[in-house]
Formats: sequence, structure tokens, C-alpha cells
Amino acid sequence: MHKKLSVPTSLQAITAALNVGALDRGEALARRLLRTQPRNAEALHLCGVACLMRDRATEAQALFEQAMALREDPSYCLNLARARQRLGQDKAAEAAFRHCLRLQPGHAQAANSLGNILDHQRRFAEAEQCYRTAIASDPGYALAYQNLGNLLREMGRSEEAIAVLQQALTVAPKATQLRVELAGALEKRKRYAEAAEELYRARHWSDLQRVLRTLGDWRQLEAVDAALLLQLTSTRQVHTAPLDLINLPRMTPALHREIARRYAAHVWARELGAAPLTPEPAAGERLRIGYLSCDFYDHATLHLLMDVLEAHNPTRIEVRLFDYSPARDDAFTRRLAVSGLLRHDIRELSDEAAARLIAEQRLHILVDLKGYTTGARLGICALRPAPLIVSWLGYPGSLGHPRLADYIIGDPWVTPAEHAGHFSEVPALMPHCYQPNDRRRPLGTPPSRAEAGLPEEGLVFCSFNQLLKLNAPDFDLWCRLLRETPGSLLWLLDPECQEARANLCREAAQRGVGAERLVFAPRLKQAAHLARLPLADLALDSFPCTSHTTASDALWAGVPLVTRTGSLFASRVAASLLSAHGFAELVATDAQQQYERLLALAHSAERRAELRQRLHEARLRSPLFDTARFTRDLEALYQAIWRHHQQAPGARGAVVTAAP
Repeated sequence: MHKKLSVPTSLQAITAALNVGALDRGEALARRLLRTQPRNAEALHLCGVACLMRDRATEAQALFEQAMALREDPSYCLNLARARQRLGQDKAAEAAFRHCLRLQPGHAQAANSLGNILDHQRRFAEAEQCYRTAIASDPGYALAYQNLGNLLREMGRSEEAIAVLQQALTVAPKATQLRVELAGALEKRKRYAEAAEELYRARHWSDLQRVLRTLGDWRQLEAVDAALLLQLTSTRQVHTAPLDLINLPRMTPALHREIARRYAAHVWARELGAAPLTPEPAAGERLRIGYLSCDFYDHATLHLLMDVLEAHNPTRIEVRLFDYSPARDDAFTRRLAVSGLLRHDIRELSDEAAARLIAEQRLHILVDLKGYTTGARLGICALRPAPLIVSWLGYPGSLGHPRLADYIIGDPWVTPAEHAGHFSEVPALMPHCYQPNDRRRPLGTPPSRAEAGLPEEGLVFCSFNQLLKLNAPDFDLWCRLLRETPGSLLWLLDPECQEARANLCREAAQRGVGAERLVFAPRLKQAAHLARLPLADLALDSFPCTSHTTASDALWAGVPLVTRTGSLFASRVAASLLSAHGFAELVATDAQQQYERLLALAHSAERRAELRQRLHEARLRSPLFDTARFTRDLEALYQAIWRHHQQAPGARGAVVTAAP
């Protein structure tokens, strides 16, 4: 006959089992003890811990509540809060974390976890105080430093974030994620070389390749890209922001979609698992369309979209803007203010509160204009505040998870029917081009070449894409053109980073091109930039992420652009623009063909003049810049999307089109 264990020994056995991950045994021991001692608070607590570790948060919550009723212990209260948080009960979890802090003032884990809840609710000042409380209580608590650093960076206080994270690394030098957060803060301050050093030490390949591209430092890039792709294909535990990957030459649509799915499932797990809000509008009402973005100001998105917003037909479409843009006062915010468009400011609202506000509007379609681009809040979309969600314009690719968007607006070039499998969304095709344009964009008198910082002589090749898009093979091609076109110049957008300028000059020299043939153009407001663009003779394109707004700018200014296509959405955008504009002959199928067409144009002033004349004539005739026509087509597409939803709710696979 086995000797009965004493109570302390039983509790020790339960704890030991849980500490080594033997959750089944730990729970069984706890429940055995509770059969004889149902009011043993510690046994109730340990049984709850086992349930929580086994993802049974509802049972865990009940056990923690029973333990707390018997004894108010900070550990019991902390785990009760965690169970409530796991169940999505943020208000109840917040109350429990606060109670834990009353029971044990300065409790580091409770303060840090409370900070996370407040951060999620966009109560940033309170969250900051909680993180600082956690650090003061436990100066070696790396996670609290990490959370504080990330919060400060997101609040635009990157210098403070850098100081906090550097301090954290003195107490936790092996904490890899601290280095990643420090690199992010350094990147915000344009201290790219320092950021790259931290990322290399952390072996964080996805962020490292982005920073190296931003620096124009391609010396290790091929090896970093290879390490990243191996990591992405060999493990499902890596969660990389999909936007960071559209510049990788070997990225495939299937892998890009899968990475997006993994990322969404990791970042918005709770929201994706919540019951959808999804209110249905009343039958027979005109379509209510909501646009969700943080770019409703002087930003590339509004440069393209502003005229469409103003051109919507209010008898067919009711438009509402859900705006979480930074506070700005510029020509575009003033134009919006007098447009009469109904705008909801959701900047200070949590994702849940914003989603509930949107749901109250009983939209037919919510159009997310951000996707995975900077500042996106896809947590709002994950909560499903409208019957249909459409992804459009900001992000060139699939969001990967079907709950984030039902449809993606494309066109026969960027989302052809044969590419439907590349998307978790149903492709909804505009008849000409998915990208809108503002026909009212100014096009003033060009400055002189000297005023624009250009020499008086020499053919001007230009690229005003961000340096991030440029890969070494692109630069190989561009330098071949410069070598084969005596006296020519390469006019580039100034990366505003001395190291990046030096890297480009070094790379040019290695390819036989003197640094004096690279001219860096300062960043200007839209009107001044468009005015100087006609000084360029030919626009060069990047790959695999081709020109988007920069392509529209070049064509609007009458500058010929030669592009090539790939398999990604992002690698087909410039081709879509050129085709819609009537210049499909400027779309190449590979790098060699692109080079040959550019070289032929560079060596023929007559052909360039003929192209420029055609571009000038097409500017006010082609579908690309006919905003009224585009808006009618867009409204027809919204109607088609809604009909498709009503006829086959939840159907996936087929494309949706609107009559041209």
C-alpha cells in the first residue's frame, strides 16, 4: 500500500511537474489533491496554471477565481488577469492587473502586462508609465525595456527609445529582440549603418535586407537574401512583415501569400478568432463605402486618390472616411475639409473601438487602403466591421488571410484571372488600371537645368523611386546605359543619408561610371517635383518592385518610362500603367529586352521626341488620367462586388469584373 503524500509534498510534486512541462501529470496531481482538499487555494491555482498552459483559459479563469476567493495572492491575481486576457476580456483583465498591483505595488510582470493592454487600447501615456514601473521594480526585466522602446518609437520618440534599449542591452546583452527593437529605433533616425550592425548581430535577416537596401549597400545582400529565403521556407515559426519582401528578386507569389497568412495569424490571432461584428445594411439602400487609411494628407496615396473621392456620385455611392492619419494641416487636408465627405477621426481609438464605430455605420463595403504598409491597422479589418472588406491601392499583394479582406482590386495586368491562386482574396478587376490618378495635379513650368541641379548638357536618365527598391542587377543595367551613352547622367532621388550616397558612388565607380555622373535630387513637394520632372529624358524602373506613383508622375509629366514584368503584383504595376496609357511597347519581358529598348531610345532623339509628343497628347485622353471615367468604373465594380457577395456569399476563386 502506497503511503499517502503530505500536502506540502503534493504541492511540490505538482509544481515540479509543471516546471518540466509535464502538464497532464501536473493537472492530474492537482485534481487528485482537490478531491480531498477542495478549498486548497494553492492547488486550485496550480490546477488553473496547468489549464492555462494547455490553452483552456475558461477553466483556468474559474479555478483562479476560486483560489482568489480563498486567498488574495498577487500570483493568483496575475494569472487570473492572464486568463481573462487570453479570453479577450481586456476590461476584466485590466481590472485584475490593477488589483495585483494593489496587492503588490510595483509588481513587474503585472505592470508590464497592464502596459500591453493600455498600449493596445492606444492609451500610450498610461502604458509608458506602466513599463517604467516594471523596469524600476525589476531593472533586469528585458521584456519591459523592449515594450517601452517599441512604444516610444511608435510615438515618434526614437531618440528616447534608443537610450532605453541601449540601457536594456547592458543588463541583457543576449536578448536578441532588444537588438531588433534598437535597430528599428535607429532606422527611424536614419542611422542605417548602426541599425544594420545590430540586425547582423541578431541574425534578423528580414529587417537587415531592408536596411541594406535602404543604404544601397549590396556587398552582403545576396548572402542575406539567401539566408532569409532559407529561413522562410524551412520554418513556419518566422513571422516576417510581407511588405519587407517585395524587393527580393527570388520571391514567388505562392511564398509571399503564405508569409502574409502566417504573419496575419501571428499578429492578429485574437482578433481573427473573435466573433465578427459584420452588421448587414438594410436591403435596397445605396451603397455605403468606407475608406480606411492613415494617409489622408499630403501623401502618395492621396496624390492618387483625392480626385476620385471628390468625383464619387452621391446618388449612387455614399462615402465615409475612417481616418487615423497623423495631425496635419496641408493642401490635401484642407481640400478634404471642404469636400463635404463625411470623415470619422479614429486616431485615438483602439482597434476594437474603431471597428465598433465602423460597424455602427452599417457599411456595405469597407475599403482598406493600407494593407501591410507603414501605419496599417489590419486589426480593425480582422474584427470584420463590414459585410465585405476590399483591399486596394496601398499594398501590392495578397493579405494572405481570407478574414482580412474578401476582395482585392486589381486589373488585367496586376491580377489577371490566371493569377487568382496568388491571392486569398477574390480579384476584382478594373477594366484598364487599378491605380487612380488625380487629373487636377499641377504641372507647372519646368525650372532650368541649373535650377534643378543638373548640368546644362547630357541626356538625363532618372529614377525617383526610393533606394529601397533598387537591386544590384538594376544598377548594373543602369550603369551599362551610362557607359554606352556618353555624357549621360543618372538623376536619383536623394536618399538623405550620406552613407547611401557614398555607397551608390562606390558602386557606380566599380561599374566604370564616375561619381560626377550621379545627380541627387532633393525631395520636394508634389507640385515642385512634377514641374522639374520633364527635364528628364528617360525614366528607369526598378525590379521586382516596379514604379507605382513614380510611374504615374513620369507619364503625367511626359517622360517615357521603360519597365519589365514579373510574377508578383508589385512587379506588374508599371506595366499596367503603361498599358492603360496606350504605351505597351515600353513594357519588356526581361532585363535584356528592357536594356535594348532603353538604349535604342537613348540613342535616338527623334524617337524620344515622338514618344514625348504622344505622351503629351495621351495625357488628357487615355483612361489612365481620366478620373471621372475611373470613378464610374470603380463604382460599377463596387456594385459588381456587392452583387457577387449576395449571389454567392463567401465564394472564392472567380474574378469579378465591371463593364468598361
